[in-house]
Amino acid sequence: MHQCHRHDVNRHDASIASFCLTCDQPIHWTALGIWLSLLLYARGDDILRVKGILNVAGASTPVVIHGVQHLVHPPSHLPRWPDADRRSRIVFITRGLDRARIEASLAAFSRLGTAAAAI
Repeated sequence: MHQCHRHDVNRHDASIASFCLTCDQPIHWTALGIWLSLLLYARGDDILRVKGILNVAGASTPVVIHGVQHLVHPPSHLPRWPDADRRSRIVFITRGLDRARIEASLAAFSRLGTAAAAI
């Protein structure tokens, strides 16, 4: 009897990684939107999933984001925080992308948002 070995397309290899970025301070919504748009435009094929709960400056409740590759769904607002932790958390599942580079780019855009809000 001949057995067929099939490749399971749902299996992950070493190039797939997941990580969570956290931000202690409220996020400037416009800066985040520009950052995420540019990131997905440039590397969307390698961002398999992004989701997050955000503490947006000026918002009293959390904002939820989620997307797959180049597609980002409209954000939604939760009626309240699930617990006392008000940090923003963004989870990524990526292919071949360096966490440190994504984290550095988010930090740079966060600084721009903070500077713009001060004007």
